[in-house]
Amino acid sequence: MTAKIAGALACAAVAGSALAADMPVKAPPAAATSWSGFYAGVSIGARWAANDWQTSDVSPNFPGTIVPTEGTGGAIDSVAARFGGYLGYNAQVSTSWVAGVEADFGWADNKKTVNAIPGTAGLFFGTPLVGLPSGTVKETWDGSLRGRLGYLVGPATLVYGSGGVAWQRLEVNANCTLVPGNRFCFGSAYNETYASTRVGWTLGGGVEHMIGGNWLARVDYRYADFGTWTQTFFAPGIGFDDRFTAHVKARTHTATVGIAYKF
Repeated sequence: MTAKIAGALACAAVAGSALAADMPVKAPPAAATSWSGFYAGVSIGARWAANDWQTSDVSPNFPGTIVPTEGTGGAIDSVAARFGGYLGYNAQVSTSWVAGVEADFGWADNKKTVNAIPGTAGLFFGTPLVGLPSGTVKETWDGSLRGRLGYLVGPATLVYGSGGVAWQRLEVNANCTLVPGNRFCFGSAYNETYASTRVGWTLGGGVEHMIGGNWLARVDYRYADFGTWTQTFFAPGIGFDDRFTAHVKARTHTATVGIAYKF
């Protein structure tokens, strides 16, 4: 009797082992995705320059002699491809929120020339001026330092906003040749260029996604405002005054796609 009971128990143990072997094994829980850490990346896109040029104080030694006929200003806008790089640090402060700081640098060849300069067309003692000056506005490198705050719509997808300080290299040029007649430049021909690194503010946002391993892909947009740059062109002479003052309000819209590696 004892032998029969022992045999039954042995058979049950073998059957239980076989049944356990056939049951699926539950995988351990996956590690939670973390956004915390340093990252660095490259970007490509476009930069739109929205420049408003206003002209004042035309021939200030002889006020009222030149009467504008086509307003005192206008837009000198351009668009160019932009290439850049960025680096930053993220801190995942909760399961849904990520805060960080980011710096970026980019280059684009935004350049636009108009003839004539807005605000220079007019009448001199009732006669239309000829030989009006042409103007060029050019933007090259730019950079920014911004704070970021993002919300995780999924473990691997971040929607974020950003804002901070921005820099823009800006050049303005005025060119005037001597032509016969009632010309704008009475004294001599001019070709003057001035450059300034403008400091302003920027706001923007985008979407970033973990695409596998430590790689982050993004789409980003930013608006930047660099205020108004005032610059006087040309020089007065004996019996004439070719000067005028330009007021260039510079703004940019930048849209890029990027890929970064999180360390």
